[in-house]
Amino acid sequence: MTREYYYLDTNYLIAYLANRHSDYFKRIKIDKEQILKATRIVSNRKIKIKVPIFVIAELVTQLREKGIDMGTDILYGDFEPAMLRRGDIDNFIKALEMLIKDKLLEEMDGIIVANAIASSECRGLLTFDKKLINNKTINDTNRAINRSEGIFITSDPFALS
Repeated sequence: MTREYYYLDTNYLIAYLANRHSDYFKRIKIDKEQILKATRIVSNRKIKIKVPIFVIAELVTQLREKGIDMGTDILYGDFEPAMLRRGDIDNFIKALEMLIKDKLLEEMDGIIVANAIASSECRGLLTFDKKLINNKTINDTNRAINRSEGIFITSDPFALS
């Protein structure tokens, strides 16, 4: 299988949705540059995007905590869901076991990153979270699972070219 999709992290999806559905996101403080970058990249037809189920779960939780109730058709409307394939589950478990040892990573971040690392279709995880982009445990896990064909964790896939 070809690694052709970029998966969105929750903060990236929020930034994109804040532009598309600004009426829902008035109560959330989101950096304007992140909104512009996420919108530019997600809207680019050269990039294939999927949203992991775990990201939707985290997003729904965060929105409910802020009293924002929006349907999943708005949350998922522009994207195909990313789900683990049967052949990726062993790598997901291995990645998760490695990532949970890092006390600096929040549990849901570990699950989202493990999903991206384990997925045979994921080329990279788009996030604004520098804690994920620069994390040694994530980089070591990525190399252990994927060797030289690991995923990118970045806020801008065009900066990698």
